[in-house]
Amino acid sequence: MASKSAVAFATVIILTAFAGGVLVGWNWNPTVTGIISLPAQQNQNSSLSSLTPTDSYKSTINIVAVRAQDNQGILNQAVVELRPGNGRVLFAVNPFIETDTQQSAETAASVAQQLTGKSLKAFELIYAIENTDAQLVGGPSAGAALAVATIAAIEQKSVKSDVAITGTIESNGSIGQIGGVLEKADAAGQAGIKLFLVPKGQANPTVYQPKTVQERYGRTIVTRTRYVQATIDLNAYASENYGMQVIEVGTVQEAEQYLIA
Repeated sequence: MASKSAVAFATVIILTAFAGGVLVGWNWNPTVTGIISLPAQQNQNSSLSSLTPTDSYKSTINIVAVRAQDNQGILNQAVVELRPGNGRVLFAVNPFIETDTQQSAETAASVAQQLTGKSLKAFELIYAIENTDAQLVGGPSAGAALAVATIAAIEQKSVKSDVAITGTIESNGSIGQIGGVLEKADAAGQAGIKLFLVPKGQANPTVYQPKTVQERYGRTIVTRTRYVQATIDLNAYASENYGMQVIEVGTVQEAEQYLIA
């Protein structure tokens, strides 16, 4: 019995130490910055023309997300910096970035090279998420935005500041569907965005809206709330509430027509 107690006590100590280490890591000084290197691109083939190394160039694009703790939409910016280098694709680690977001950046870089016909073997791309208080960013829904911003950086053009886009990015340049489109539309509209681009098939999302019914039983009033399924015309909703237009896009080529100045 004594040995079992000792083992149990040791186990508690180890788990406590591990938990403490996680907490220390999670509360790591957010002012510290760095980069993570993503896998090398596979599509830098010989058919792409070389881009002459010059000064670095930055491109900024609006992105929208849904905050996990309260399911509220938020508007942030993604920044793409193109500078002379050796073909690396990098992602800033402040805030920390989950694997699916890193993969989106890798795909965005590949798609941008294919669509512009420019090889970035003599450059490096650095992606970052700015204007957010989040310590951890995850999800692939910024992929389309990263691809457009990368194209803008390669072409040394600007992305319009009053437009936002949400959608995943596929290796063939198509834009995939995402979750929380209504919450993201609210975030974009509240931030003064005038045009919000969403993936094909998502301009009429199905949502569950609360419906409250009151019933009287003698002197007692009972209030019941249930959620009713409804389909929303997102463009009409955004226009009425924010003066914002919502347009569906299916490919990066479609999106860049609206986004790049």
